[in-house]
Amino acid sequence: MPGKDSNPVKPKRAYRKTSETQKIIFDSAISLMTEKGFQGTTIRDICNESNIPVGTFYNCYRSKIDILKRIYDLGDQYMMECIAQESAGKSALETLFIFAGCYANLNIDTGIEVMRVLYYPANEWFCHNRPMQVFIHETMERGQYHGEIRGDLSANELTNAYFDLLRGVCYNWCVSRAGFELSPRIRLQVKLFCEAIAAGKTE
Repeated sequence: MPGKDSNPVKPKRAYRKTSETQKIIFDSAISLMTEKGFQGTTIRDICNESNIPVGTFYNCYRSKIDILKRIYDLGDQYMMECIAQESAGKSALETLFIFAGCYANLNIDTGIEVMRVLYYPANEWFCHNRPMQVFIHETMERGQYHGEIRGDLSANELTNAYFDLLRGVCYNWCVSRAGFELSPRIRLQVKLFCEAIAAGKTE
């Protein structure tokens, strides 16, 4: 006889903390966030989409923001591989220009909707000193040591200014929903930046 058990609720899947589980949660979270925004997506939404218990989520991630770390880890890996290949034997200023091209390609490949998720004001990963920043800081120091980059500003100040520029262009790209071509815009801005920080350009 038909009853409440005739259409049983699908049980939650019992996942262990594995890379596969993390990927399932990540894919579900990004899909929801691109549709509903970061704030509009709850952990319970993510768990329902992933068909997992809430406890499993917390076994894999500390919070919603921690999910974004996976994007940054993949981005750092891509950038380090790209820049190592493209900038070998290049000057510091040439390296900054090459890095900008790789950075633009990374954002384009990541996709406008995911990038709009990343540009959430409370995203703590923007504040972390990641491999990208370390690489650029070392490049600034190298350029100053060889007399290629102006020395009236510290390598730290120049690194911050460089990333302010890159992120500013990417933010405008996100706000405009890819209303302009990102790569040529970034390349132009970085070309002007490199001209401004070249040795001999002090006031």
